[in-house]
Order: sequence, then structure tokens, then C-alpha cells
Amino acid sequence: MNKILVFILMVFTVLIILGCSINASSETLTDENTTQDVTVIENLGSEMITHHHMSDNMDRGNHDYFDKTLTIETNNSVADISRGDVVFFDNEGGEKDISRVVALPGEKIKITNGQIYINGQMLDTFYGKAHRLGLDEKGYFEMMDNEGNDYDKKGMMEVFETSMREVKLSDDEYYLIGDDWFRGKMLVLKEEKLIGKVVGYAK
Repeated sequence: MNKILVFILMVFTVLIILGCSINASSETLTDENTTQDVTVIENLGSEMITHHHMSDNMDRGNHDYFDKTLTIETNNSVADISRGDVVFFDNEGGEKDISRVVALPGEKIKITNGQIYINGQMLDTFYGKAHRLGLDEKGYFEMMDNEGNDYDKKGMMEVFETSMREVKLSDDEYYLIGDDWFRGKMLVLKEEKLIGKVVGYAK
């Protein structure tokens, strides 16, 4: 009888440990492939086009992508688009634009106090949380106050505390957010509006 009880307790303990490890691993979603670096493309392939981008919506402190000629790869299939990619598309006004993919078709996305969650998992990457000029909330306010800048602190607090109810994407939708949450937009992009993927700066 004692052996059976010990066996049951051992099985129960193992199940608890496995359950905890599964929960721990599913609490965050990471992106180990996307970096903040932008490649310089010296030779354009036959399926590449260029676009001169004149918005600061992707600024991470160095006017990233702003006033730059970008190289766009246009022969992308749905399978080629990954989380973290900067994509080139037709916006609501019919103009060409760029932004970063944070959620993929079929996923659920919500934002709580400036933090992105995908299918209930915290998106733990440089573009997974509200930023301004590449700085998080603490870093941004420290910089602005130390430099004695006159700015709308309350308005910026609202940016860093952005919240959005969960949105379920359909099988032909992506969710995009510009790297600079103050200048960028948050939007659902239909696959048909996608033109290509930004692969770097044109030399």
C-alpha cells in the first residue's frame, strides 16, 4: 500500500513540475531572428524595387528609415512574412507606407499598458513594448527631463500606457505597429494590400 502511495505521489510531483515548466515557457514569446540593424543592399535583384521613405514612424533614435531609399523584395508569399519584418504596403489613403509586423494571420493580439501580447503571451523583443526614439518609458522621460525639454508629458504617458482590447486576426490579416509609437500607427493590414518586405537601405 505504501509503495502505491509513494508511486502516486511521485507521478503527481512530476506532473506538477511539467505543468510549471510548460506554463513558464509559454508566458513569453520571443523573436531571436529580428535585429534592429538595417542591411545596406548594394545590388538589386530582379524582383526588388526601391522607395524613398519620408516618415519618422520607424525612428528608434537615429531617424531609422527616415529620408532613406529602401529596398523592397516584392516576390514574397505569405510564408515569407515573419513577425518582426518591416513590410511595404498601400495604406488607407492609397499611399505607399512601411511598418513592422507584430502579429500574424489567425493570431490574437492585445496591448496592456504599452506591452504587446500575442495569444496571451508577452511579446518579449525590442518592438514588443511602447518606445519613443528607441527608449522605453523610464529612459525617455529621464532623457527629456535631463535635457530640460519642454514636452507634453501627459500625452507621452498615454502613449507608454497604450492599451487595446484583444483583436483576433483573420487568415489574411497582419497587425502592424511602427517602431515609434508616438509617430507610427497601429493597424490591421489585409494581405492584398501587402506589396513586399523591406530588406534594407538601397546603396
